[in-house]
Amino acid sequence: MKKIILFTFGIFTLVSCDQKVIQYPVSYSNDDFMKRSQERGKLLHQEELQWFDDYMKTSDLKFVKTNSGFWISNSGQHTSLTANNGDYIEFEYQVTDLENNVLYTYNENKTQKIILGKSDIVRGLQAALQLIPEGESAKLLLPSFLAYGGYGDTKKIAPDTPIIMDVKVLKIKKH
Repeated sequence: MKKIILFTFGIFTLVSCDQKVIQYPVSYSNDDFMKRSQERGKLLHQEELQWFDDYMKTSDLKFVKTNSGFWISNSGQHTSLTANNGDYIEFEYQVTDLENNVLYTYNENKTQKIILGKSDIVRGLQAALQLIPEGESAKLLLPSFLAYGGYGDTKKIAPDTPIIMDVKVLKIKKH
């Protein structure tokens, strides 16, 4: 009896595997959605550039634009004294909005201890940590695409919000 049940089950399994469902990629009948999305992205980027330009005009600090697309208040140069991917790094940071309202304090964020390139931090901060030597600080102006993007952080930072980070690198241990 067991052999008959197993044989029947095996036949049904083989027959059911024979029918393949073909899934085709989703396509749009027109590119209106993509065009609108690209246009929205360009407008957002222009607006953020204007905000940062206004901020830099009123700031006492001198900022350098990096190849990654954010501004940093130090030289913006990677040197032998700065961290590389794979290095252990300890740092503190504070997040403010463009009106200098503190969103996250140093205490709220606590000292971060990470292996650079192997942690889940925003892209702009990841890139900036490779430009700040041990014991030094820098201010970052991060456009939304290098900060928390189109979703925000679901707590204090709204979607598509550019932010300012004050970062202090406490320790770098080369690997």
